[in-house]
Amino acid sequence: MKKLKAFLNGKFIEKKEKAIALEDRGFTFGDGLFEVLRTKNSHIFFFEDHLLRMKYSAEFLGIPFPYSFDYIKEMALELISLNKVNDGELYIELTRGTDLNREHRYPSEDMQPTFFMLAFPLRQIDPENWKHGATVFPYPDLRHRLCEHKTINLLPNVLAKNFAYAHGGYEALMYREDHMGKYVTEGGSSNYFIVKNGRVITPEIDNILPGITRAKVIKILKSHGIEVIERRVYLEEFLNADEVFLVSTVSKVMPVRKIADREFTAPGEITMTAMKLYGRLMEEEKGRH
Repeated sequence: MKKLKAFLNGKFIEKKEKAIALEDRGFTFGDGLFEVLRTKNSHIFFFEDHLLRMKYSAEFLGIPFPYSFDYIKEMALELISLNKVNDGELYIELTRGTDLNREHRYPSEDMQPTFFMLAFPLRQIDPENWKHGATVFPYPDLRHRLCEHKTINLLPNVLAKNFAYAHGGYEALMYREDHMGKYVTEGGSSNYFIVKNGRVITPEIDNILPGITRAKVIKILKSHGIEVIERRVYLEEFLNADEVFLVSTVSKVMPVRKIADREFTAPGEITMTAMKLYGRLMEEEKGRH
């Protein structure tokens, strides 16, 4: 296995180097944020969208944002080159920094945040998921009230996705409950859409992550005359949909073939349109840089 580099607090290091303090609040409190970006042929897709989301959340949480976007992009591209990553992922994490006293209260304002980046090959995903559709499984959404921020508090997501994996699925379909029943929020690392009678419906931003891919897909579908509705969507509506698909940075647009034992046509007509339009958008975005 080749030696990989990482970027940590302004310098490149060996990835295997133990360089983050055990008292870092990312370890001890989950006090931090992350982003995952798609890379290909020395291009980082939708870089500014991801960094704007991270910076907004850092300001909300009072975590200093340590570098300019231009500097981060320059270092990220160098890291991708050093690791010889052609088709891959860029992982960025920002924590509040090291707190030797491990107190719940925030440390002093002059504390230095921890900022690091990893670049590695794209994870392996069965291409059959795009050809014939993925299987997903409903799972209760056990998360906190800060889901609009991409924090590193991911244990509920880990539990949900591993429930799906254990049952032979690709992703979880997380839900909460109100007086009308179970309503879908999102996946462990995905946003969901359904198609019913030619209209596309997706869960509204109500304590769920405002996914970058989600926003891009909504925009391109609307620009091509397809109606998209954002509202609370109930699990029963998913089970009675004409088509279902999920989206994420790594999954792009992926059809859903089964929700537990309920089967769908996959990919359906509108799902295929979304897949083609998003693929075209990625090519156009790459061509502009």
